[in-house]
Amino acid sequence: MSTDLSGIGLRLREIRKNNDLTQPVMAAAIDVSDRTYKYYEQEKRELPALAAVKISEAFSVTLEWLLTGRGKVHKSDDPELAEACAIAVLSEADGRGTHLPIAKIGKIIGFVAAQSAQTGETPAQVASHYFDTL
Repeated sequence: MSTDLSGIGLRLREIRKNNDLTQPVMAAAIDVSDRTYKYYEQEKRELPALAAVKISEAFSVTLEWLLTGRGKVHKSDDPELAEACAIAVLSEADGRGTHLPIAKIGKIIGFVAAQSAQTGETPAQVASHYFDTL
């Protein structure tokens, strides 16, 4: 095993840092001990399939990216999710009579996709919450 964090350990650290989590919190999220998680991140222990699946589901990253570093990073890169987010945002804007520039609508769709993938809420729920803040 490598300790230079060029593989899976680097990606685990990236997920953890992007979500502003400590190693103990990350360990708890996937039901392993603090030490076990630390060894995964340091690449001193191989990441079992079950732990990889838990990480993929909890943090909306693809298994391919987590395990190999290739492919799409986030599950939100899914075209079906993008379509659902676009429909949710456009429907919400239309229903509220909100007229926004296309560039702003595009940014809102991206935000809704990221939030939906991260929180597990439906695009319609996230879009509704967003427009409540306008």
